[in-house]
Amino acid sequence: MNESKRDSVPQNKRSFTIAASPLNPVKFELGIILFIGFFLLISVQGFAQSPVAQIGILAGYGIISMLWLIFRTKRLLAQSGKSHE
Repeated sequence: MNESKRDSVPQNKRSFTIAASPLNPVKFELGIILFIGFFLLISVQGFAQSPVAQIGILAGYGIISMLWLIFRTKRLLAQSGKSHE
C-alpha cells in the first residue's frame, strides 16, 4: 500500500510534484474570463445607461462564457480519453 501511495503523488528529494491536469488550459481561460468579467462589471455603467441593458450585457457575457467553458472542457476531455485508449 505504501508503493501505491508513492505513485499517486510523485516526489522529488527536495519537494513533491503533482501531475499536470488536462484541464489546466480551461482553468487558465476561467481566470481570464473572471478578470474580464470583473472589469466589465465595473465599466458597464459607462456605456449602458439602463439597468436592464446593464444586466443584459452582464448576463450575455456570463452565458457566452459558460458555453465556451463547457465546449472547451468537453473537447479536452474527449481528447484526453482518446489519448488513453
